[in-house]
Amino acid sequence: MSFPIADEDRDLRKTIMAAAREGFARRGFFGTSLDSIVKKAGVSKGAIYWHFPGKWELYKAVLSEEVDRIKRVFIPPGGELSVPPGEDFFISRGNLLIDALAEDLECRLLFVHLCLEAMRGGSGMAEFVSSLRTSILQDAAPLFGSLFPEEVLRQRGISMERLMDMFQSVLNGFIMNLGLTITREDAKQDWRFLVSCVLGHLEGGARIPRAIPEASETSFPNA
Repeated sequence: MSFPIADEDRDLRKTIMAAAREGFARRGFFGTSLDSIVKKAGVSKGAIYWHFPGKWELYKAVLSEEVDRIKRVFIPPGGELSVPPGEDFFISRGNLLIDALAEDLECRLLFVHLCLEAMRGGSGMAEFVSSLRTSILQDAAPLFGSLFPEEVLRQRGISMERLMDMFQSVLNGFIMNLGLTITREDAKQDWRFLVSCVLGHLEGGARIPRAIPEASETSFPNA
């Protein structure tokens, strides 16, 4: 059964979020006013306050949604797979994410501004970045653990958290540099090389990265 009022309320929230996303991506948190979001969304300021206590809560909702979209690209629903993931899975999921990031400049700009404002010491920004990182690590841990057993990692002198941080740092580099210093194909080659080399190291041998068919999907899934 459909409830028109609830549907309208949900649509209004999406409109506000979309307007805020564009503003925060182009001008950052401090450069985007609620008035500019009101104008872009074509709503009243009261409508924004109905859904969000203030600009900070709206900003966190926008960035949290971006992180959730990224996780949906890389992590299967519920973090479960019918078969254990292997090298091809990690490479193909990374390629999907690279394609999605390459085609979504606003997404990349959101994270660039977030990092800049956290580095500048913006109030609450560093803590927010830390909370997003924790969210990603918690959801990705079962997936990484199925391919990189903790016992093997301990033997190699690296923790699961540190390994996931390493992969996340590489993806952050893609966000910062796609279209500037590296192309989409460069990023995919780098990702393939990283996954193959890490697996080869953990297995105790050298591994030559090989090509695999490119994934066909290239955009973020809808919420």
